[in-house]
Amino acid sequence: MEPIQHIAIIMDGNRRWAVEHGYPKIAGHTYGAKNLKRIVADTSKRGASYLTIYALSTENVANRSKAELKHLFSLFEKLVDYRDMFKEHNVVFRAIGNLKALPDSVQRVLSELEEDTKGHDGLVFTICVNYGGRDEIARATQSLADNGIEITEETIAGALDFPGLPDVDLVIRTGGHHRLSNFLTWQATYAELYFTDTKWPAFDEAELKKAIEWFEEQKRNQGK
Repeated sequence: MEPIQHIAIIMDGNRRWAVEHGYPKIAGHTYGAKNLKRIVADTSKRGASYLTIYALSTENVANRSKAELKHLFSLFEKLVDYRDMFKEHNVVFRAIGNLKALPDSVQRVLSELEEDTKGHDGLVFTICVNYGGRDEIARATQSLADNGIEITEETIAGALDFPGLPDVDLVIRTGGHHRLSNFLTWQATYAELYFTDTKWPAFDEAELKKAIEWFEEQKRNQGK
């Protein structure tokens, strides 16, 4: 099997992990953010080219409480604390989703980090914020229609939020649920799906290694 190129992670289970450990639900997101930093660094060491994570869905934005969203937005603002790690591991940062609907302070941080890391040539770390796979496709096709461009698979792919993002090899979902929840609907068409009961704050380097080893055992036909 070819080496894994693109790993995508649905970081689920933060709130349930917090309750199990006697913390307020909202604290689970803080611990999850700390874990993300470790996993980005570890993925970079493992030689993958792309890591894409589901940080906040369009459904989350529509349905979560104002207090929880405020806390989540504050965590996105703290992504500036990742700068040294990005520099150390030569990580390229990207953000995709309906970013214009986010608070100005969050948009500014995401934009600054993209600018800061555009000269790097290591792992491409993409964070999906206010993101939904269907929404991404709908926005892409609407853009094509508005500009009178024929809608084909090729033109849709070129109009997505990150046109150069390759197809996903492995989707990992933590937290015990077995669903994709509107994540990378276009890019994950032929991905291998790995589900684990381990909740995101507890998903460490050993768990990532286990998921990659599982992937390496799969036979990928991809329609052949």
